[in-house]
Amino acid sequence: MSKSSMWISIAAFILAMTHSAAVIAAEDVEVANKAYLLCKNQKEVRTIRVHISDAGVCSTFYSKLGSEKVVGSGKNHESCINFMANIRTNLEKSNWTCRDISATRITASTSAE
Repeated sequence: MSKSSMWISIAAFILAMTHSAAVIAAEDVEVANKAYLLCKNQKEVRTIRVHISDAGVCSTFYSKLGSEKVVGSGKNHESCINFMANIRTNLEKSNWTCRDISATRITASTSAE
């Protein structure tokens, strides 16, 4: 398996693990993220991503140990990119390697309740 395939597999696994809603009727929807990083240290993986809502508000998400949390949000999209950059810098100072996977197409299941 190539490194690229491995990173994509890891990203898909993390996305599946962080989706906690019960799926009743699912369909694939492309997840629109402005920026997406996949960070790895040995066998541990974390993600950082910036998502822009339909209302134009950005949110920065950080996943750690299978749990994704919003770590910052705002109307100024640059502030969300800065949140992401700060987390990346802190991880890389602790021997993590981060890779930009923003161009990777990622899909998620949606459900109707």
